Amino acid sequence: MTRRGSLKVKVGLYAALLTILALITGAAVVIPAVRLHQIGQLDETLENDARELVRDLRNFRGAPVDPRRSLSAKFIPLSLRGRYLIVEGPEGQILYQSPNLRGILLDTEPGSETRELFNRHCRLVTVRDGPYLIRIGTRLGTIEDFQRSLLRGFGLSVPFVAIVVFVGGWWLGRRAVQPVAIITAAAERITAENLGERLPMPKARDEIARLTSVLNLTFDRLQSSYEAATRFSADASHQLKTPVAVLRAGLDTLAVHADPALAPEIESLRQQTRRLTALIEDLLLLAQADAGRLALEEETLDLSPLVEAARDDLEVLTEGRGITIESDISPALETRADARRIRLILQNLIENAAKYTPARGLVRLVAERRSDGITVTIANSGVLISEEDRETIFERFRRGQAVGENIRGHGLGLNIARELARAHGGELAYSAGGNLNEFELILPAEA
Repeated sequence: MTRRGSLKVKVGLYAALLTILALITGAAVVIPAVRLHQIGQLDETLENDARELVRDLRNFRGAPVDPRRSLSAKFIPLSLRGRYLIVEGPEGQILYQSPNLRGILLDTEPGSETRELFNRHCRLVTVRDGPYLIRIGTRLGTIEDFQRSLLRGFGLSVPFVAIVVFVGGWWLGRRAVQPVAIITAAAERITAENLGERLPMPKARDEIARLTSVLNLTFDRLQSSYEAATRFSADASHQLKTPVAVLRAGLDTLAVHADPALAPEIESLRQQTRRLTALIEDLLLLAQADAGRLALEEETLDLSPLVEAARDDLEVLTEGRGITIESDISPALETRADARRIRLILQNLIENAAKYTPARGLVRLVAERRSDGITVTIANSGVLISEEDRETIFERFRRGQAVGENIRGHGLGLNIARELARAHGGELAYSAGGNLNEFELILPAEA
């Protein structure tokens, strides 16, 4: 099930569940109501039968004049001979009892009630009319059969109705979310490279159209803010390069002609200007990446010599600290890339490894071809990056909580490395491999 289709399925499921609930509620109300109605009709029929019998006894030719005399079966209408029937006289003497009662006496009060006779539910009505007391009843089999059929009908209809409602709900959900799907697809195409693209306005002037209009206005404001911030960052970085270059040149001249006693302080200033120059270059590169103007001079490139050179630089950076360097670099790792940018990625990664690996620690460098491309893995021992820092380690100016005060940096190296990797169609990712911090650079292999 796709994420886009899940809402349609949910609408169908909710509609089907609601319909099932409505059917169950309707059955719980309708079935007892129908039973009460049928029982009421049956009571009325039995009472009419009883009064009709009394009228016959009064008007039937040959009927006994004395209401205390027993009645023979010939005085009972054929329509009542299937009923349970007891006719009592004025003193309560039984004048007639239907054979189907098998001698059972009924002690019902005037009115109606349901009683079990011969393991069957029966409805009994007692009517006093003149000197006669008529107790008449019948089985509820017909009503109970109808109730069971009605309940069975509800039960059998539930799955079919649920399926129909589910399909209908799914179809309506599909129609309802189709404009949202179109807007979502358009929003996914809006990136830093094409901030000018906007969401298509629906034809219907409804809530979705209003939401689309609001989102387009929001994108307008975001585009303006993003372009202003990118332009400021690029302009500021570019404008700072000239005064810093002049400052470095002045310090170089001063180092030659100044008093030798001032040499350490001048060298410290020169080092700070070099750091400032590197920071300005980094900010300018990121501004170009944000603006989508990062130019790559791609060529067919063998990564193996570059990784070998990075290993040599790593040996120089870790010299005198007793750090073990292990490497496994496969030959002929060809890809389409900008050699200068790849060197910068590798430089940032090995500088990180050198800075954060403790004395007598381990740095492992592996370059190999895999099914998903060429992978360069740089792993180092030391304190593992915490779970919370792993989510933000590639953010700009972000440094992990475990970074000591004596370790210099601006928190831009990993962000720059990842931006450059993605500009090449690759990726830079972190993982904790055993007791090592591992950074994997993945680049597409040359076909």
